Amino acid sequence: MKRRTGLATAVALGATAAAAIAATVGGGASPASGAALAPSCKNALIALTGPYTGPAASAGIDQRNWGRLFIDYWNGKKAIPGVPKGMKRVHLSRVEGDTQLNPQVAATVATSYASNSSLLAVNGFSGSQENVAGGPILSKAGFAFVSGSATRSSLTVPTSADGKGLKGHFFRVVPNDNFQAAVDVTFLIKKLGIKKGNTVMTLDSAEAYSVPLVSLASSLLRKAGVKVDRQSQPATQTDFTSLAGKAVAEGAKGVLFATQVASNAQLFSEQLKAAGYKGKIIGTDGTFDSSQFKFPGAYISSFSLDVTKIKADAPIVADFTRRFGKTINFGVPSWVAVQAIAMSISKSCADGKVSRAEVLKNMKSVTMGHSLLGKPVSFLKTGDVKGGISFSIFQIQEDHSYKLVQAG
Repeated sequence: MKRRTGLATAVALGATAAAAIAATVGGGASPASGAALAPSCKNALIALTGPYTGPAASAGIDQRNWGRLFIDYWNGKKAIPGVPKGMKRVHLSRVEGDTQLNPQVAATVATSYASNSSLLAVNGFSGSQENVAGGPILSKAGFAFVSGSATRSSLTVPTSADGKGLKGHFFRVVPNDNFQAAVDVTFLIKKLGIKKGNTVMTLDSAEAYSVPLVSLASSLLRKAGVKVDRQSQPATQTDFTSLAGKAVAEGAKGVLFATQVASNAQLFSEQLKAAGYKGKIIGTDGTFDSSQFKFPGAYISSFSLDVTKIKADAPIVADFTRRFGKTINFGVPSWVAVQAIAMSISKSCADGKVSRAEVLKNMKSVTMGHSLLGKPVSFLKTGDVKGGISFSIFQIQEDHSYKLVQAG
């Protein structure tokens, strides 16, 4: 995948913060003097985060590249879907943090950001478990942070442990997993022919994203009279042969797998096939990576439409491809997440002054009449997206392409 630096000025963190995430900046920033700087309306500093290395790197790099492209368009005064023509754009600079899809690393990155007095808002975190670990640190520091991929439902439930920790500072431009579980189960039953009395194996990856999602999907399947074989296996364990054999032995008609490591979905599908499994396979949004999950016939649910099929987005997609190579489509919502941050900062800077508190306040009123996702976007009081799209279903074709079979 092509890499282009210099799309925007990557402003350095202070010396202490830079040391804290030296391994996660990925070339997006460099050490500076460490002098405390006040937030600026002349050159507003934001953070992009994602798993740029590790098992979900291809998804994280796609997110990073869409964030970089947005900043380039924003600073270059180029047309952007959903930005009012009269909005005065505040110039953006960025720092970048590689969270590796690791909660502990996310907490370290959050701590370093909290100490950077010039930083105004954060794009991220990508993974739900990263928000559970690092989100409370960002909240305590007063940040608004906007994710393009974290779907754990409880992150936006004020009365939940997660919601209390995030204190209304977390926003997302994608629907939550309450919707995903319902969409996937309905698709299994109404479109894939799973009937009352059939067996479906449901598998999570023993982390904060997949466990509640699979638990809810399992409950919905049971309510529909489907027998559920509920399984759990850590993402670090990549031998699925025993589970594949069990699915065949019990005559499972369907397998639902939730993971944030798309290569694991590929391995499990291959091992199911080797064991003689003939049923349906559906992976949740974390498996949506056309460079890693390529098993023909499998289905994937996604929180995005295929941006390459949205006619209005064609010029931007062509520009992305020219600069970075083909998108896997996972990162497109990150463009919209960074856009929400940019619009809030610009509104906050109308009087020439800005603070994290003001950006948080104005984030709640950000409205895009249309967006790169193909639908309008704004936020509910909880931080969940209002409008946007639900979960779409794609099927992997023989040429490994993803074909939309049910639009969200």
